[in-house]
Amino acid sequence: MSNNVDDLRATSESISADAGRLQRLESEKRALDPTDPKVAALSRDIEAIAATLAAKADAERAISDEIQGDQGA
Repeated sequence: MSNNVDDLRATSESISADAGRLQRLESEKRALDPTDPKVAALSRDIEAIAATLAAKADAERAISDEIQGDQGA
């Protein structure tokens, strides 16, 4: 189970780092004029991070479910 706990912790840290990056990019985008071409590039970056976050959240849930199953054994 220790490996799963380590995986869960690492996944959680990765999600937190991505969320921080997402927040920084959103703040940067909000500070721009909506007509600035950089807005579109930032939006694409934000979309990619969001997709990655969704996949990591799914993995985190699966690891958590596995840990919970291990505790019942």
